[in-house]
Amino acid sequence: MNLNRETNLISRTMNLVTNNYMLKNKCYYSTTNNNTNLKKPDFNFFCFYEKYKTYLPNNLLPSNNFLCWFVGFTEGEGSFIINNRGDLCFVITQSTSDIKVLYFIQETLGFGKVISQSVKTSRYVTQSKKEIDIIISIFNGNTVLPTRQIKLNIFIKGFNDWVTKGKIQLEPVTTKNSIILPSLNNSWLAGFTDGEGCFTSSIGDKNYTFNFNIAQKGEANIMILEQFCSLFKAGKVSKHSVANVYEYRVNGIKNCSNVFPYFNKYNLFTKKSLSYILWKEIHGDFVNKYHLNKLKRLEMMEKVRMINKSNIM
Repeated sequence: MNLNRETNLISRTMNLVTNNYMLKNKCYYSTTNNNTNLKKPDFNFFCFYEKYKTYLPNNLLPSNNFLCWFVGFTEGEGSFIINNRGDLCFVITQSTSDIKVLYFIQETLGFGKVISQSVKTSRYVTQSKKEIDIIISIFNGNTVLPTRQIKLNIFIKGFNDWVTKGKIQLEPVTTKNSIILPSLNNSWLAGFTDGEGCFTSSIGDKNYTFNFNIAQKGEANIMILEQFCSLFKAGKVSKHSVANVYEYRVNGIKNCSNVFPYFNKYNLFTKKSLSYILWKEIHGDFVNKYHLNKLKRLEMMEKVRMINKSNIM
């Protein structure tokens, strides 16, 4: 599919999906304590497991926990690509300094390749028809971001054209327009944070900041960011300085402690796991008022540098 045509299609259909997907998928609103929540069933990987056992019967099955994390990470970092010839490719791009997470994905899925794109960038890539069929079965009916649902629909349409050609021909896939909301009961948010989240702090001579934030492009995704406010009972969503980007941000020592139970339970797998550990240590230092001691404050400033460095992907 031509890139410009794909971009135009996304733009034309964004508002339609945002306004109608809740009705199509039998979602509903409930209002409690002035908070609006969208109720939705959890992830369902039954089709994936059936397809995986058919294509790769000798492989160890990935866990449900990994798959939820993988969906979240992909919604932040992955790409569903259709080239000009109509061939399909699934790609996740990372800094080479975080190449271990790409090998983790390759080894857990049991297929795909990790390649160096440049000195600073590496990619997980899969492009065979059967492997792409497996990839689609993970995401079809299991996406969270409305913008990702649209791109996945385009990818599935391209897949259905692609698999009717050539020596290897497969059954077409029926699109499942089902969008799931974030939850504290699965690892999707950990994966999404590995891709798009940031644990930050700064310490000056007199002032300090302590924040957790997640940014995402597209007005259609605001409802997802707003769900984080409900989940963590803290934070707010606002426009980012970058055009068409919105940010969920939690500020302060007290409010940020609300995210600890979730991230203590569900692991991060990129360098942000180190960032989170240091960030949580700094939180304890603030609680113990070490920042009021000149020498301990200097030690905290050193930790903060490492937190912010670990956040750079």
